[in-house]
Amino acid sequence: MQKNSKDIESQILEAAKTVFVRKGYNATKMGDIAKEVGISRTALHYYFRTKETLFGAIFGQLLDEFLPNISLILEKEGTLLEKLPLLIDQYVTIISKNPSFPIFLVNEVNRDYEHLLATILKDNNQLKPMNKLKEQVLKEMKEGKLRKMPLLDIIFAYVSLIVFPMLVRLPVTQLFFEDNKEECQQFFIRRKEVIYDILYKFLAPERNTLT
Repeated sequence: MQKNSKDIESQILEAAKTVFVRKGYNATKMGDIAKEVGISRTALHYYFRTKETLFGAIFGQLLDEFLPNISLILEKEGTLLEKLPLLIDQYVTIISKNPSFPIFLVNEVNRDYEHLLATILKDNNQLKPMNKLKEQVLKEMKEGKLRKMPLLDIIFAYVSLIVFPMLVRLPVTQLFFEDNKEECQQFFIRRKEVIYDILYKFLAPERNTLT
């Protein structure tokens, strides 16, 4: 029974992602999600009483996958450049497993970024790994282990290389892989090496030209 409950909960979360991407948070009704799963609204409310709870659960699921692993990576010995392959692999793996999430995130940022931010900030402990990463970046810039630049430049470079391709995943699959999703998936996995090469050259201290 417990296994069945977990299966249904997972189906609800996946269905919610699909409907949120399709309709946006405001326009989505709990009945839309129940219909997508193929269960009654009463059954849906047994697992998630409100749309806000469901919205938060989606982020919680993604953060639970990502943050414990990034914490383990940051605790390892070595510079950020040495940890970079592990960080890239972690991001690409999670986004590949949740291909609808980048579209959903961009839609919600443009629709109501304050609501999205409030959801993320509900638990400050969830942000500790990201703050630790920021501290290491700034420390290594000061020590000359990373190229000095505005932190936002690093964030945008990192996110654009990893997230943007996922935003155009559907047309890429159709136009370049004849709608073969498996081949497209392998392409995105191989891109990890390309992403690393670009970011390494971008962040390497020998390119230190800014003060």
